[in-house]
Amino acid sequence: MPTAQTPVTAEPAQSPEIPPERRTEETPGREGPMGKVVHLHTAHPRVPIPYLTPGDMFTGAREAAPRLPSMRKLTYYGILGGMAVAGVLEWPVAVAIAAATEVITREQGAQSRAGQAAESRPQPGAGPSVRTEGARPQAATG
Repeated sequence: MPTAQTPVTAEPAQSPEIPPERRTEETPGREGPMGKVVHLHTAHPRVPIPYLTPGDMFTGAREAAPRLPSMRKLTYYGILGGMAVAGVLEWPVAVAIAAATEVITREQGAQSRAGQAAESRPQPGAGPSVRTEGARPQAATG
């Protein structure tokens, strides 16, 4: 025969009572309408949140555009990466090919810029300058 069980209620833990003259808003364990009230103090750091406008985003995009690689390079590296993902190339080989390509491209660009700078400089002795023409002695006619 089943017996009826009576619910067991737990007695709240007794904490030492704070004398009324020492109780403040910050004192934990203050009595409220719902029982004991505990106040937690949290830190709220001031973090500046930037306000971005569409104009700011377009300006940033215009400044970043010259730093991006050309469409031809992006396509090349994309195909190289795709081949590595597909398993046609091992990834260390793909990285080596990409690094070698970048080094060669930069070296060729540096040589090209150096050649253009050398061509634009005036060559010494290539032609008379204003200073040398004025410094020549005039031949006496007579």
